[in-house]
Amino acid sequence: MLQRWLKAACGACYQGTVALGPFHVIVTVYSLLVLSTAIVLDQTDALSYQSYFAKLGPLYLAILPIAGFSLAVGVIAHRTDDWSERGRMAHQYLSSETVGRVAAGLLAMVSFIIFMGSFTSWKNLMPAIQDGFQYDRAQAAIDRVLHLGADPGPALVRLLPFPRLLAAVEWNYSVLWSLFGFLPPFFVATHKAADSIRLRYLVTLAATWIVIGSLLACAFLSAGPAFYGSVTGDVTRFAEITAFLGHGSSSSSSAVAFQAYLWNHHAAGTSALGSGISAFPSMHVALAMLNALFLRELSRTAGIAGFVYVVVILFSSVYLGWHYAIDGYVSIVAVLGLYAITRRILRDRQGLLCTAPLAVNAAPPRG
Repeated sequence: MLQRWLKAACGACYQGTVALGPFHVIVTVYSLLVLSTAIVLDQTDALSYQSYFAKLGPLYLAILPIAGFSLAVGVIAHRTDDWSERGRMAHQYLSSETVGRVAAGLLAMVSFIIFMGSFTSWKNLMPAIQDGFQYDRAQAAIDRVLHLGADPGPALVRLLPFPRLLAAVEWNYSVLWSLFGFLPPFFVATHKAADSIRLRYLVTLAATWIVIGSLLACAFLSAGPAFYGSVTGDVTRFAEITAFLGHGSSSSSSAVAFQAYLWNHHAAGTSALGSGISAFPSMHVALAMLNALFLRELSRTAGIAGFVYVVVILFSSVYLGWHYAIDGYVSIVAVLGLYAITRRILRDRQGLLCTAPLAVNAAPPRG
């Protein structure tokens, strides 16, 4: 019986992995291109795979699976005192189909970890490819024209010079956004409720990181308002933001501390988790927009909340000096385009495109 269960679970894992084949292929091709570029430029110190396996590996392959299993046990214990019913629910959780699906999802997470290592490696390589940050003056100028002659960042700081607001925005931008950015891929990859969007979400996610965060970012490489003085020599234009951010320098989620972290790694030519500098377009806004679009498929209310969060992140990115406002505007438009393209391309693949909003299952979660 155990042998039959193992065979069925392996079969379900294989089928799930094959279904996600396009995502794995994208990761492989992208990573090989990044590795080749690093070797050609003799910049292998820019590679960041080890740091991502050290941080995301335990999260995706141990902490979250254990948390999911513990939650399942808790749900079973809470829902009924009938041991026969508990046995039925446990059998459902531990079915070969469920275990195989989760295993395929964990393999997708391994690919995602490799992918993120490749992305950060590429970010580290971009200044060498483009010979520095060439587009800050142009992007800041466009920003000023679009906002009636005012730089949005300094204008927001003058309008809202409140240290408590700064602390809240910093925490949201660094901590809460990270949860919203890196937990959904695990849920989508492993949970049965995401069967209908799994491939499309992961492919769109990868396309977002590649097209917006790699290709557009490299083609129009800029450092952002926080680093404007360092890359252009004009230390006065965004000095108000720099001075204001100093009020939160003691916070664990301090923007100015993380900006110093990024610049120190850039100046030293070293790589680390999250290292690399690029402002245009904004990946914070892009991922918030991507999740909002898929949340809209789950429910109208969730979608509205997601779009509100896009506005919050766009505001935060400018208020904290990470981005010019156009970085977020371009990200929103680009994500809409990528979402529409992948929706069309994957429309007929294994019924992965929902024709109606996803149903919220009243049964206990399965993974």
